[in-house]
Amino acid sequence: MFDALEWIWSTIPRGTEFWSAITGALVGGMIAFVVQMIALRAAKSQRSEDYKLVQQGLGNSLLFKMIRIHVNFQAINRHIEACFEGAGRRGLVGEPWQFVLPLANPPNPIHFSSEEMGMLLAQKVDEVFNSVLSIDVLHNGLIDAVKTLNDRRMALTERIAAGKVEGEVAVGGLAHAELLAIRPRMIELNTLIEQLRADASKAVEESGDVLGRLHQLLREKLGLPYRLVANIAR
Repeated sequence: MFDALEWIWSTIPRGTEFWSAITGALVGGMIAFVVQMIALRAAKSQRSEDYKLVQQGLGNSLLFKMIRIHVNFQAINRHIEACFEGAGRRGLVGEPWQFVLPLANPPNPIHFSSEEMGMLLAQKVDEVFNSVLSIDVLHNGLIDAVKTLNDRRMALTERIAAGKVEGEVAVGGLAHAELLAIRPRMIELNTLIEQLRADASKAVEESGDVLGRLHQLLREKLGLPYRLVANIAR
């Protein structure tokens, strides 16, 4: 056994060059390992930062769309209420179709993208996600109703010849048979206006609540810096 140990010992180089090379290799390997770990951590940190920036971009986009939806609801609601208030000031006691004017330049539809909703879903707040999920559909449906109101009212008024105009009020007459022919359209238009009035008022309240909660969520989760003033948030 001692002979074997002596043989092993005799085979180990005793020159400083050999041990210097071994030490250099070990040190070089450790340095390379440390550098690689630092690079991997930096790459991971960069990916995390890039992901956060993407999420923030989607959050900004979704929030701005939600603001636009709320503002559009407010505009539609204000227009309808202004028509009713104006009729009251002028002492008009007619039916809604007679004094609710078409809304010029109705808003354009707004659609939430799958990427935006995916970002919101990733925040894991189901209450906010569910409240935002269908509000763009509600918005676009209300816009369609406004356009339908514009078209149907124009089609109806075109069938009534104005006898005279007093300020903003046009006065026309219909024969009994003509009135009976278009009366169903008047009733349909009145129903549409009343429903649109109720829907717009409700949409303003609901969208203001959803906007406030979405804004708070994105500030907490993604660090968005924006603050909404009270008349927009609510």
